[in-house]
Amino acid sequence: MNRKQLVVLVLVGVAVIVGIVIGVFSRKGGPPPSEPSGAPIAGEETGEPEVQAPVVPEFSPETPKNAEPTKPTAAESPAAPGAEEKFGAFNMTVSSAGFNPNSITVRKGDAVQIRLTAVGGDYDFDMPYKGLYVMVPEGETKQITFGINTAGSYGFMCRDFCPQGRTISGTLIVLP
Repeated sequence: MNRKQLVVLVLVGVAVIVGIVIGVFSRKGGPPPSEPSGAPIAGEETGEPEVQAPVVPEFSPETPKNAEPTKPTAAESPAAPGAEEKFGAFNMTVSSAGFNPNSITVRKGDAVQIRLTAVGGDYDFDMPYKGLYVMVPEGETKQITFGINTAGSYGFMCRDFCPQGRTISGTLIVLP
């Protein structure tokens, strides 16, 4: 590579770096973006009080004293022949009134199936600690099946399809 080519290559590199620096600094001084709906971004001054959604606890190692397992509404059987662990199926609805039932109690090691039916609109089920999420269209029933090996209280909620921004939540209690 001769001297002339090297100078051209260095000048092109400097021009690219200057362009990137100018682009970064010009964005910082511009107006803040808004959400596609035109709604202000969280923290933007609007003159209106900011509404905070309630926080649903994902997991707590605590379990209520004297809690007893919930009797499955759909089916119950041993998880495997001769096993102490059980498989329990629970019918649950979700509506603008919330989850019904909003609490289910099982034992550590049990396999759980929630048969969730959406009433009066589309809803969803989110249990963040277990990484479970399902969207349930109005009038449909979705099955959510999982094993549970740690005692404690697991929060679940309607995350994305709740009516009028409400937080609908419930608890899965796992006894030792």
